[in-house]
Order: sequence, then C-alpha cells, then structure tokens
Amino acid sequence: MSVVVQTQVVETDTAADDPLLSYTVTTTPSPLKASPENPQAPEETGEVVISGARQSGTPADVEWIKVKVPAGTMAPDLATDLAKISPRVSLNGWTVRLDADAKEFVFQPDASHAPIGPDTGFTLQLSDIPISRKVGTAPITVTERSRTGTSAFQDRTTVFHLGKFPADFYLRNFLCEPSIIANGGDVKLTWERSANATYELLYGDINRDVTNRTSLDIEGIKSDTTFYLRATTGDPTNPVVRILSAQVSVLKPDLEIGSLIVNGTVDLKSTLKVAGETDFNANIRANAHVTVTNGNTLRTRHIRGLVNEQLTIDADKNGVSIGDPLTAPRVDALDALSAGITTASTNMEAKPGHGVERALDGRDDTYFLSSNRPKTGDWFMVDLKESRRITKIEIHFKSGDNTGGYLLEGEVQTSTDGRQWDPQGTCSMVPAYSLTPSHELRARYVRVLATKDNRLVLLVVGKFAVTPDSPAFTAPAGAY
Repeated sequence: MSVVVQTQVVETDTAADDPLLSYTVTTTPSPLKASPENPQAPEETGEVVISGARQSGTPADVEWIKVKVPAGTMAPDLATDLAKISPRVSLNGWTVRLDADAKEFVFQPDASHAPIGPDTGFTLQLSDIPISRKVGTAPITVTERSRTGTSAFQDRTTVFHLGKFPADFYLRNFLCEPSIIANGGDVKLTWERSANATYELLYGDINRDVTNRTSLDIEGIKSDTTFYLRATTGDPTNPVVRILSAQVSVLKPDLEIGSLIVNGTVDLKSTLKVAGETDFNANIRANAHVTVTNGNTLRTRHIRGLVNEQLTIDADKNGVSIGDPLTAPRVDALDALSAGITTASTNMEAKPGHGVERALDGRDDTYFLSSNRPKTGDWFMVDLKESRRITKIEIHFKSGDNTGGYLLEGEVQTSTDGRQWDPQGTCSMVPAYSLTPSHELRARYVRVLATKDNRLVLLVVGKFAVTPDSPAFTAPAGAY
C-alpha cells in the first residue's frame, strides 16, 4: 500500500524554467487533521517535512528556497499563526527566517549561493504547525532560485496540495491479496475507513463507488493492475482527497495491442499463429516448433544458432531441399537472454527504430522513445538475470541533442524477485539520475516507474546503466 501525494509543477514556457531540485513531502500525522471548529478547543498541531535532492550529476547553485504556507481561518489555509511554527533545515551553513508579510519561510545559505549536488540530500522541516480549523486543501508552494553553470538565476516553483481532514477521518490498510496471481486469477481488496467520506475504486477504465464497502472481490485479472482507493470529504468547493494504491502482478499477462513493431529479438516460448502474410525485420527466436502450413514458404535472410551451440537443421532426418546455392562464409551466434547479458523491457509501446535495446547499446546517438506519453504505472526496466550487488545506477532521460523526455513524476525502484519493489529515489523532471549506494544494495531488476501521467512529452531513455560488483558476461563488440 502506498499514499499518492497531489503535486503540481507550475507550468513554464520551457523545460529550462523547471525546478533543478526534486522534492517530496511527508506529514505527521498522515493525513493532517483540522483543528476543532470550536475556537475554545485547543488547536491540533502537525509537521511538514520537505525532502529535496539534485538528481542530475551536475550540481545546481541555489540562492534560496522559499516555502509559502497559507495562514488564516479559511479552508485553503494550513496554519492559524505562522509565528508558532518551528522551522529547521538540515544543510550546514544554511539558516531559515520567517517573512511574515509574504507568509514564507526563507531558507538560504550564509554565502550568496551554495551548490547542491547529487550526493547532497536535505530536508526542510516545519514543526509545531497550528492547523487551521476548517477542513480543506492547502497549497504549499516551494520556490527555489537556482541555476546551473554560469547561467542566470531563475525562480522555479513546485506546489504540494496538503489536505486537512476531519478529526475522525481515517483510510488505511488498503490490501490486495494475493499480490501475485496466475493469468485469469482473482484478488480480494480490503481496507479500513471512516464513514464521513465518499470512496471510489479506480483501476483501468473502471471507476466504482465503494462508499458503503470495506472489501471487494475482483475476478479474472489478466494483466498487471494498480488499484487506487480515493476518499473525498469536506466542502465540495475545496474538498480534501486521500488516495491509497495497491497492485497485483500477473504471471504471463495478456497483452492487447493494436499494432506491434519489434526492433529487437522475438523470443517465443510457445506457438505463434499468424493469420496473414507477416514480415519480420528483426530476429526471431523460438523455444518451440515454428511450422509454416499455409503457403509452405518461410523467407528469411539469416538463421542463427544459440551461443556456443551448433545450428541443427533437419533434426528429424527427413531431408532438406535447397533450391539455390547455399553460402556460409561465417556462423555468428548471439542470444543476449541465454548468455546472461542485461536486457531491458517496458510496458510502453516504442517508436519504430527506438526500442528498449537502444538504451543499453552504449551509444550516444541512440535512445528508447515511447510512442505515447507515459501514464501512471508505466515502467522501463532492466534485468541483470540474477540478483547482484549493485555499485552504481545511472539513467539519462535524453540522448545527444535530444533533451525532451523527462518524467513529470517518477521513481527508481529495485527488486530481487520482480514482485517486491524498494524505492531508490525520485527522478521527477530531471534529465538524469545517478545513484552510488552508500550501503549494500542487491537486486536483479531495476526500473523507472511513472507515478503521474506525463502531460506534454514522450519518454526518452538514452542510457540505462546498472553496474554490478563484477559482470557475469561481457558481450562481444557489436553484439547489439
């Protein structure tokens, strides 16, 4: 189960105006509780922690970071009195002050500006917040004044929408059991909730009212599915919304595709049935029989055997007829999957000529490019073929002069089994992500997961490099 936080990057004319730092927000309690409406009753208090980081390998120079907190007695106000809030910053050589007129907390270095690089994570903490007495959603605005290199400093803004819920509201323990099923299997969703809200369950194209329920059976699931449980309460003009998510993974899921263009290897584990004439412009590898029954003709330019294995033709010894001369100047066998070479996969369609393998080929002029804008739950993943100790992860969301392709909101995750995923940091609105683990990190799978729909751009992955402690296999030059 995870909590979905409503975040908005303020629209800018160009990507050059986007924030250079990425931010996440947590609250205590979660969610925040509005103070009692009775003015004689003591106020509820809360804490907001904003975690920041620079995901790119190039440091950003920062003059200041301002956190604007709406204060007052209305539903969009978070606090009743900013002077009662205790602010703190984790960065050495930085201080914080309250600009009461602007209703902003200003975090700034002692010098005119300070660099924040990929190894400098930090927190901005607002404690002892006297929470407003009106239920509603308050916008918390984080503005950084930053630059890279010698460019001019610019103001760059991110907005978090924090809800203040009724004192007796709760939504918790949203579970999907089992979390891994066979194709066509069933799951049971359960949750705990209060009665003072409306509840909706969203998955795929389905939106179900579950206000009067605390469980639901879902039958016949054929593909990986993320379920979202959304609670809404408060004044309809400024409601508060809490969203929990749970996911089920399907073994050997169904894929429904209008068109399929394969630029790399096709690995068939069972029967391939083709109704009409089909052109394959890439490799085909089958671990079962390939039988041509209509037309009795198979046209191909190359037939290759497995790595380090002899190519066998006519294993049944019924004879082979070749109508024209057969020339074999070279036998070249390569199969990345069986050789243990890292491979990539995604649940997104790729533009022709920009398949997943382009992110792994080590070239600066090639890249993976999605056909559509990434949606929540879309992913791009590499498979190391076995669990390894990882010493570095490096991802570039661009290639050469191609700079578009960031994720509006994304997270890098690792897993040893493809079922349980551990977060390794965000990759929201950044051209590159880099991680050198400070502790032992073991994983077989590393993926980038979109946690919010991209509104404007396609996904570009120019480089997805995962460095294990010692490579199990080195691909020969030109393998891809």
